[in-house]
Formats: sequence, structure tokens, C-alpha cells
Amino acid sequence: MDRKAIAILVIAFGLLLGLQPLARWLFPVKPRPAAAGTNAAPATASSSVTHASGPVVPSLQGVQSLPSPPAAPATPEFTLALTNASARWVFTSRGGGLKHVELPGHAAFTGRHAKGRSNGPILLNHDSLPPVLAWSGASAVEGDASYSLRPIDRGVRAEKTVGNGLVLVREYRLTTNDHLLHAVVRIENRSGSVLALPDIEWSTGAATPMNSLDKGEMLAVDTYHGSKASQTLGWVATPGFFCMMSKPREEHRQTEEPVVWAAVQNQFFTLITLPDRPAKEFVARRVPLPPPSPESMAADPEQVRDPAGVATHVRFGGSNLEPGKTLEHRFTLYAGPKEYFVLSRLRPAFDETLGYGFFGFFAKPLLLGMNFLHSALNVPYGWCIVLITLLIKGAFWPLTAVSTRSMKRMAELGPQLQAIREKYKDDPRKLNEKTMQFMRQSGYNPVAGCLPILVQIPVFFGFFTMLRSAIELRGASFFWCPDLSAADTLFVIPGLGFIPLLGVPGLGLPLNLMPLLYVGTALWQTHLTPSSPQMDPAQQRIMRWMPLMFLALFYNYSAGLTLYWTVQNLLSILQTKLTKSNVPATPAPDAHRHGRRH
Repeated sequence: MDRKAIAILVIAFGLLLGLQPLARWLFPVKPRPAAAGTNAAPATASSSVTHASGPVVPSLQGVQSLPSPPAAPATPEFTLALTNASARWVFTSRGGGLKHVELPGHAAFTGRHAKGRSNGPILLNHDSLPPVLAWSGASAVEGDASYSLRPIDRGVRAEKTVGNGLVLVREYRLTTNDHLLHAVVRIENRSGSVLALPDIEWSTGAATPMNSLDKGEMLAVDTYHGSKASQTLGWVATPGFFCMMSKPREEHRQTEEPVVWAAVQNQFFTLITLPDRPAKEFVARRVPLPPPSPESMAADPEQVRDPAGVATHVRFGGSNLEPGKTLEHRFTLYAGPKEYFVLSRLRPAFDETLGYGFFGFFAKPLLLGMNFLHSALNVPYGWCIVLITLLIKGAFWPLTAVSTRSMKRMAELGPQLQAIREKYKDDPRKLNEKTMQFMRQSGYNPVAGCLPILVQIPVFFGFFTMLRSAIELRGASFFWCPDLSAADTLFVIPGLGFIPLLGVPGLGLPLNLMPLLYVGTALWQTHLTPSSPQMDPAQQRIMRWMPLMFLALFYNYSAGLTLYWTVQNLLSILQTKLTKSNVPATPAPDAHRHGRRH
């Protein structure tokens, strides 16, 4: 590789790293107002139903449909909690809804991130967001939204009497499934006149980060319409085209089809709301979460400075409520991990929250295979990834061998093809005709080199999609990797936090070994792979060193993904060497003599 090519690569890599800070300088993000309120302290469980009091939760400003927020309750907040083996459901008197869900079996921090940090359970719908099943924008109906709470058999009852004879009742009960909760919401007309109810908007919870280090790139909302599910991502700024930060999504509405169920989720956990009848509208809005204090940031610089969540609600049509009549809505709530076996057996299409999309046809069998190896054969998840990669590579070995032989054959024909290009460089039509005729006579088929690669692409993306959201990898170790769902940071090099995309401001540059191994094996593979003789020499050199440019993009990917790519590269290198040593040389026709005949 000459000095000019090296200089071009260095400049291109520098531009790649410098685009993000340049974009931030040219297009600064306007600060958003901080969310009102403070984080509520969860109650301590002493039985299946517990009592606690906490600080005031914020108003619903920013997530309601009415022009003004509801009045702040004059009475202190009161909470009750239902506890079972897998979850702790905490209810609040503010709105009579589900304040948040604790998952004691899943720690907020895993791997190296758990060291030196206060590590509690995963919380869903936390950071003082609107309670689940609160009446969004109902200040005109329920006033200060302050409910009375009391325990009932295996549940909690929230009740509020409105001055015009309207009584609002919510009853929540545990089920035999530890991750499911049944809720009944009743609007009772105890007056002597007909009451006109407006459209009812029930809060369906908020997608929130797993912990203070979660950037929220996998925050999503899902809706299911009876025959298909749709997922909406993009709620935080992420590196996009040329690593320029994208603009976060602010709102999403679903009005075209009835909403059978709605879900909010982060990378590994979800909260799903299933009403007894489809809603006519679903709305999701991005909301800022309380940022860490300057003292907290100084103590832990890795924290996200401007966290955000996604608050959602579903809307049902209003109606006239006759005296003595009751309008009732029933809901089933799921709160827990995004485990395929659990979700697929519960309700229609709950497993669609995994976000596999088109590649689910390939991702689900790969996930089932990985879980089978782990449970039936007691194989650790890291080795499951290695074994599945071996099996996939073995299944596609004949196709890949055809592609490798085709590339080798193309490299052997390089001098003859170059001679034809030189001879007919001023006549493109003749050049194309002679090139195709030469390839037919030499027995080379370009499709043979491309088709095997195209066949493997869906499987590659299926494996990529599966590993990206597989909760099974969370906390799973592999050699030096304490958590395959996160980057395998060995240690942090101080003073290098300014490096875009790689460094952590205020901390340093994490040394992630697995991405370096991936890039090293990718470079090895590109140098072993024969280049197309039709490609310009400068392009050939750039393609050979292209993996260096992927280092910035994949450096902070999870160790499980980079492990898969590394093993895949090593197997491709082995196959390239074995295939090259067993391919006999095939004589090709003389390009010059072939040209003279015409």
C-alpha cells in the first residue's frame, strides 16, 4: 500500500471521527425544559400488600391532550404495593394508577457497570412519569386526581368521588402468572342526570432507560392491530449518515387501525397494556427525564446527561352515561423481560415486541437453537454463539466455497481482462461484448460469486437482530467479558475521553478488546480475499483497509455481536485458505489472440 493511499485513509478516518463534533458545533441541540418533580422512592415490601408514602409526582404536562395540566393534589401521595415472585407493582393515589413496576430478579446494572454503583432492581415506568392507567388529560373530570387506596383480596382498589355524582373506581389484582396483572376501571354515574363523558385517554406507561448509563437508543413503542404489529424507534439522537447525530422523534400517532394492544420498552424489558376492546388511537410523545445532578455527574461521568423517555396513551370514544349506569374498561398488563418463550405463550403476538420484523423468520430459530444448547446441553451462552456460528458456517460451506473459487478464478483472469480493457478502452460497447464473450469461453460466471453471498445475508441479519435484543446474554460471561450484552471493556485509558464515538467525556477511552479482534480478523480476511480485476487499484486498496473505518461504528457494540463477527471472520479465513489450496488452475483463452480473430 503506497503512501498516497495511506494518507487518504488517514484523512477519511479523521473526517469520520470529526463529523460528529462539527455537526454539534454547527447545529447545537436546544436544551429542553427539565421535567417537573422528583424521583419517588419505592416502598419496602413487608407482605403482598404494602403501604408507603413518598414525594409529590409531577403533573402530566407534556403528555396530556388538554391545554392545561391538572391541579396539583393538596394531599400527600400515598402508595400501595402488590408483590409476587417476579414483580412488585407499586400504585399511587395520584391518578389511581400503577406508578412503577420493580423486577427484583433483574439488576439495573450488570457486568463491570455494577462495580461501585448502587445497584437496585430494574424499574419500569420510573422517574415520576404518568402512572399506568391514569386518565390522561382528565383534570376537568377528576379534579386534583387524588384517589383513596385500600387493599383488597390479592389486589388494590383506588377510588375517587367527583362532585357531580361521578365515581371513578380502579381495581388491580394479581394473577397466577407473576408477570401479569388484571385491572378493571369503572366510571359510575351515581347522580340523577345523564353525564356526557369526553374521549377517555388511558395512560399505557412510558418507555424508560434501564439505568443511568442507558442512552435510550433501543427505546421503542409497539402497537398491534389484530394482524400485524408495528414498532417505532428513534426517540434519542444517534449517529446517522456520516456519523452526524439524527434528530430525535418527538411524537408518534396511530389512528389508521384499531389498537389491540400497546407496549413500551427498552432494550430488554417491556410493559404491555392489553385492553378488553381495541382503542381508536395511540399516541406516544418524547418526554425529558430528570437529569443527574452536577455532583452525581462528577462522581459518575458515564451517566447520560440528558435522559429521555416515551410516554404513551390509548384513546377510546366518549359517550353519555345514564343515571345508575357504569362504563367499564378491563385491561391485562404484562411487565417483565422480553423473553420469547414467555411472551409467545401469553397473548396474541406479544413476542412481536422483540422487534425482529422481516428477519424474524431467521432470528427466532436461531434464538431457539441458542436456548436449546444452553438449557439442554448446559452450554454457556458465549459458547452457544460460537457453536451456532460454526453450524451456520458449516451449512453454507458449499455455497461459500463456490463464491471463493469464483473470486479466485476472477483473479486468475485479471491479466486477460485487463488486456481486453486496454484494447477496447475507446469503444464501450465493444468492450462489454468482448468481456462477456471472454468470460463465457473461460468458463467464469459472475453470478456464481454473488449468489451465495446474497443467500447468506438474511441469516446474517437474523443473527444480528436476535443477538441485539436477546436478554439471555444480559449478565452472561465469556472469558474476559463479564456481560455479553455490553461492550467488553478491560479498563479505561484516562485523558482520551474527547475522541468522538469512542471516548467517554470526563472519563477516558474504554479499551474494548473484542471489537479490536473483529477488526483484526476482518483486515486479515480482506487481504486474503482476491480482488476483482475490474476494480480500480486505488479502490482495491481502500476496500482492503475498509474494516478500519468500521472500528468507530462497532467499537461500543455488545460483546456478543462482536464475538459472532469475529468467529465468522475466522471461519471465513479458514475456508479461504482451504479452498484456495484445493482449486486447480484452469487454463483461460488468450485474450490477445481472441481479440485478433475479430
